[in-house]
Amino acid sequence: MAFRADYLARETGQNLVRNPLLTLASVLTVSVSLALLAGVLLLGYGINNAFKQWNDDVTFIVYMNPTAPQDQIDSLGRELKGNPQVASITYFDKDASLAEFLRLFPDQPTITDTVQAEDLPTSFRVKPKNPNAAVVKQVADSFEAKPGVLKVEFVADAVRLVQGASSKLRRFALIGAIGLLMASAALIFTTIQTAVFARRREIEVMKLVGATNWFIRLPFIFEGLIQGLAGASVASVLAWVFQLRWFASFGGSKGETLFDTILWLPADFRGTIGLLFLIGAGVGAIGSATSVTWYLRD
Repeated sequence: MAFRADYLARETGQNLVRNPLLTLASVLTVSVSLALLAGVLLLGYGINNAFKQWNDDVTFIVYMNPTAPQDQIDSLGRELKGNPQVASITYFDKDASLAEFLRLFPDQPTITDTVQAEDLPTSFRVKPKNPNAAVVKQVADSFEAKPGVLKVEFVADAVRLVQGASSKLRRFALIGAIGLLMASAALIFTTIQTAVFARRREIEVMKLVGATNWFIRLPFIFEGLIQGLAGASVASVLAWVFQLRWFASFGGSKGETLFDTILWLPADFRGTIGLLFLIGAGVGAIGSATSVTWYLRD
């Protein structure tokens, strides 16, 4: 039986309006699940970008005793440079330490006016090759007992806490998004089954006059495809609103909190939106194809 585009458009449209509540429920479920997935992906991009930028700045600080002789300082500097786990080091003499101290406390003159360069220890700012918290902590601890070292500082627990928390949050949100996508496919399956059942006599007549299963199946597949794409469209709008609100809340900040660094690129957003439409179309097409195939299996 010849395939006609006007027949496909007419039958698909009739199927969509035949069960408006089920169609709306399917679109809304797809929208919510894809919007949640978009949030997970965008935050994942933002966290990766934040850690990439932060990892470039991850250091541990080796503070020297104020009374450490220059030969101990030079010896430790050579040892740091020769360590295979160290990417680079920066030495802060007393003047550099004072300049940093004044930068960190610009609004507290009662403190800054009483501190002199001689009061501050010199230090090495060490950037490791591997930014993993456990590795950096191990390298940092190896310099704790070196001659002339006052202390070694590295916020290992905080790093591990942030890394672990972000990983768990993304995992839970992703599981939730996948669960909702499965619910979306099930709703589309039910919607198409209802439409097929409502047209069961017409379908039987079509089969008697020689219509192929694909001729019968296509309008229903397009119905599910449109539902999936409609849900993806709504989810894209929600993702755009989420991006606007996130950037308005954190994008203009100066890195005062961790959230200020969780920002994604325009290319990340465009890729996420494209993925939403692909997944929405796939969920709709697969759910509807499965439903009508289930009916036509005999």
